[in-house]
Amino acid sequence: MKSRGSTLIEVIVVLAVISIIALIAISNVQIKEPQKIQGSKAEEIFAGEHRLRKLAVETNLEGKVSERYFLFIGGLEGTVKTISSVKFAWQMNDGTYAISSLPIEKIRVNLDESAEAPTIKFRWQAYHALAPPLLENLMKNNVMYVVVTVKESDWPMHIEMPLGGTSAAKAQ
Repeated sequence: MKSRGSTLIEVIVVLAVISIIALIAISNVQIKEPQKIQGSKAEEIFAGEHRLRKLAVETNLEGKVSERYFLFIGGLEGTVKTISSVKFAWQMNDGTYAISSLPIEKIRVNLDESAEAPTIKFRWQAYHALAPPLLENLMKNNVMYVVVTVKESDWPMHIEMPLGGTSAAKAQ
């Protein structure tokens, strides 16, 4: 006849063995990595230089209000922030034109007298995400910055300058 102490030890040993087997099984299960849909779709859309049709700066106000109360004491707090973004029409690799928007901080300008027409080149990073690879998601999440290449002579006439008017108006 087994004593109560030896039965308890056997149960603990069995549970320990089951736990070890479970840990080994769990560690051998490979977690499926998110697909690289975003990377390949981003490359498909953003690769190469793209013809630029129009570029304009857009300024929007963004506001946020918050309230805090405890019993009858509290307050209301609000902030308003100005956000400048650049809207542009560009020719995608499939020949269609897309209208996109990026924060002004992500725009770089390359003045090049040998440029035949204004172009835009995207610098992006591939990433794993669960969001569908729609153009607006790719612009928001993948694009690090863009380089707009344009002749200096075309810059004031065809493209609005950020922060207050066109450069042609400032030159006069």
